[in-house]
Amino acid sequence: MGLISGILAPGLFGAEMEDVGQPVALHPQEECLVANAAQKRRRDFALGRACARAALSALGQGGAAIGRDENGVPLWPAGIHGSITHTKFYAAALVAEAHHVGGVGVDAERVGSVTPDLWRRLFDSAECDYLMTLDGPQQQIFATMFFSAKEAAYKASGIKGALAFREIHITPQDGGFTASRPGEILRGRYAQQDDLLLTAVWF
Repeated sequence: MGLISGILAPGLFGAEMEDVGQPVALHPQEECLVANAAQKRRRDFALGRACARAALSALGQGGAAIGRDENGVPLWPAGIHGSITHTKFYAAALVAEAHHVGGVGVDAERVGSVTPDLWRRLFDSAECDYLMTLDGPQQQIFATMFFSAKEAAYKASGIKGALAFREIHITPQDGGFTASRPGEILRGRYAQQDDLLLTAVWF
């Protein structure tokens, strides 16, 4: 894999892992967080936390336990912002020091899951119009990117409650995109390999 390198910017550090059934250990202080979880949930959690610690090692925090709050949001070491994502057979994490960024978000999706019948629920009219200018394969890629970028923006902003996808507008740009909502514009990048697409947002 090499997707994570395609979304990094100065001050951002990331790690990724392809799930091929390898052993992945949990930090002892994280075991209790998934003690009663199903095996798949435990596996996804362990992969994500392993990526997070690998990313944190660049900041001298590779041994940290990463808890979670009452909403399931990861709790990072003091002075660090971070984000974790996982999808089928893949996990990744992104971190940065708080004096470099106000927040970061990362999201991974499989291309093709955002079908046209979902567009009007997820995207505003300008985004739908943009998708209609593309051919079939590009439509799938950019629909997935729009969706993933909104997820990453939600994480980076620390928005509480349900995510209103249509309140976040994605504008493709050369080499990346912007994610905007009232009073806030976030920068973003994305990378794709086969059917896997990864997005990062920071501000």
